[in-house]
Amino acid sequence: MNVFACVACGHVDFPRRLLCPSCGHDDFAEVAASTGSVEEVTILHHRAGKAGGDIAYLATVLTHAGPRLIVRLERLLASGAVVSLRLESDGAIVGFSD
Repeated sequence: MNVFACVACGHVDFPRRLLCPSCGHDDFAEVAASTGSVEEVTILHHRAGKAGGDIAYLATVLTHAGPRLIVRLERLLASGAVVSLRLESDGAIVGFSD
């Protein structure tokens, strides 16, 4: 999982922007963001297009690289839990604890 740092001012963001919101520069470097801390969790009891009672857990995660990401959790975790992050082939970001 990567986030993007402006090479001119160091501002880190996700997803990649056309221009840096801090300085307007247009060159970015990829920075690994493999872990983060859960800040908030939302439990979805019904998901559009999904039959049955599948429950999904979404969380705001503050990455160690700086940006906050909305991720799908593999299981319910409390605020403050440290998670590893991976990017799925469908583009979803998943947080899991070891």
